[in-house]
Amino acid sequence: MLEFLRKQTKSPLIQAIIVVIVLVFVFWGTNMGGGGKRDAVATVNGEAIGIGEYSREYSRMIDSLREQFGGSLPRGLVESLGIKDQILQRLIQQKLMVQGAEEMGLHVSKWELQKEIMAQPYFQVDGTFDNDRYKQLLAQNKMAPKQYEESLRLDLLAQKVSALLPQFAVLTEQEINERFAFANTGIKLAYYQLKDDDFSGKVTVTDSELASYFDQHKEEYKTAPQVRINYLAFPMDQVMAAMTIEDEEINSYYQQNISTYQKPEQRTARHILIKADGTNDDESKARAEEILAQLRNGADFSELARKFSEDPGTAGQGGALGTFSRGQMVPAFDEAVFGLAEGEISDLVKTRFGYHIIEVQSVTPARTTPLAEVKESITHTLKEQQAKEKAFSMASSAYEKIFQAGSLTAYSAQEGVPLRQTDFFQQAKPPAALADKPNLAKQAFSLVKGDLSSLIEEEDGYYIIFIDDVIEPQIPELDTVRQEVTTAFKAARSQELAQAKAREILTACKEGKDFSEAVAAAGGTVQTTPWFSRSNLSRSGLPEAVSQEGLSLSSSAPYPENVGVSSDSFYVYRFVDKQESPPTNGKAKESFTASLLQEKQMATMESWLDHMMATSDITTNPKLIE
Repeated sequence: MLEFLRKQTKSPLIQAIIVVIVLVFVFWGTNMGGGGKRDAVATVNGEAIGIGEYSREYSRMIDSLREQFGGSLPRGLVESLGIKDQILQRLIQQKLMVQGAEEMGLHVSKWELQKEIMAQPYFQVDGTFDNDRYKQLLAQNKMAPKQYEESLRLDLLAQKVSALLPQFAVLTEQEINERFAFANTGIKLAYYQLKDDDFSGKVTVTDSELASYFDQHKEEYKTAPQVRINYLAFPMDQVMAAMTIEDEEINSYYQQNISTYQKPEQRTARHILIKADGTNDDESKARAEEILAQLRNGADFSELARKFSEDPGTAGQGGALGTFSRGQMVPAFDEAVFGLAEGEISDLVKTRFGYHIIEVQSVTPARTTPLAEVKESITHTLKEQQAKEKAFSMASSAYEKIFQAGSLTAYSAQEGVPLRQTDFFQQAKPPAALADKPNLAKQAFSLVKGDLSSLIEEEDGYYIIFIDDVIEPQIPELDTVRQEVTTAFKAARSQELAQAKAREILTACKEGKDFSEAVAAAGGTVQTTPWFSRSNLSRSGLPEAVSQEGLSLSSSAPYPENVGVSSDSFYVYRFVDKQESPPTNGKAKESFTASLLQEKQMATMESWLDHMMATSDITTNPKLIE
């Protein structure tokens, strides 16, 4: 569901709503009880989420992650990201959103569902929905049409909820003025920055202190595990070199995949839009007709588009829409533009956006790339496919013979197959020959000494590995890592000295010492920020946390409770002056009001989710997903 919202809209509000959904479940998740139906990973108000549904979602998520990471997931990634809990929460969210939508009387009709499916470009051929392509793509993604359509129905319901709830958010003029003043009241601070590095020269390192520091942090210096492996390789390139592909096979592949080589007719066009919202149609139509008359009399289309078009995305480019295929525009526009000849200007075309005047600048006819132009690439594809199958067959046969021979070494000697061996290596630093084989490296570090792997698939073929020896992680002797430990020790002590001096100055100032004098006594120089406010924190030049805390200071309470902290510095600072917010008017107010309204819409959505959580009966069965 959330994936649908992310992909279907660029609206900041919808994107923010997704965050709220996730956060609500982060805070409520710990209150979910155990129990529920035996075959359900969770129940939501009596509706079960089955283990099959969970497994399918988990498989899709893992496949997606593998694709992002080039085929192999880093060790521990699934656990560190909490993927299992994320999927469970996503399915619970889906149930709650649907139940909430039904409570509000929202529904998705069969017509809406059909329209949404047919509008998806990846289900189209030559700009028209193709049922065979629809089923083929779903099959490739391990989904039946009924599953996809139900999932899409739930997504559309969620979209309706996300569009409806924010409409109940209301802002008053007083609220706008008060929040604007809060955000734009300015402040100026005086500050002294104490950098950790400035204190490194004051750090002395003794053997006893260094040994003590190392003892406290020795786990940080533990070596990475290392393995040494023997392995057999079954590369595809060796098989491909001796392979020939018949013309009949090439032609068959070309015909079976002909849609891949077909390019639909495309049009390059520009338009002038006069908006009509149902209340001003007659006026808008009259204006559009006047512009059309000017074009018929030889006026420059680009010039009139820049002057009159109300499409903000294209007016500045003379109305240029670029090049597109059939089906990419709204139906009425699409029908008109593909009914014009090159250079022809349309009559008025009415869509939900208003009245359009369209000019077709050029037509690129539909074209099917000839077999001769793609024969070489098809040949390579077929060789690759067949070579992979052959390499797999060879590796499988070898695997059986290894067991018959008793060991990888015995098989190598018996069959005269060269056995390759590595030196010891870390997973993050594989030898050059294995640098582009992430699955092999992952397998090597998931096995123990004396283990034989299963078949390992890589992009270039298949591998079988044997773990010859392992060096477990070890804590090194101090002398081995003395330089690294000394550097870390000095950095830690420098930070401690900087923090102590900052606290000393702050304490003295709170007790009545003049800020400038206290800083001068420490050998420092006072700096002053320019005016800044909550709406432009970055102008201060200070870390965000320091700026935020500084805004709470005043003439009666000029110093913060504690010193400010950043990654490499400490800050002592004090209030200097305050600047009242400017009046709330003009574009600044419009922009602020829009931002504030979105914030309030988010609060409305969050309140609804809180209500759904508080009034819902949610149970989970975590043992089923362990």
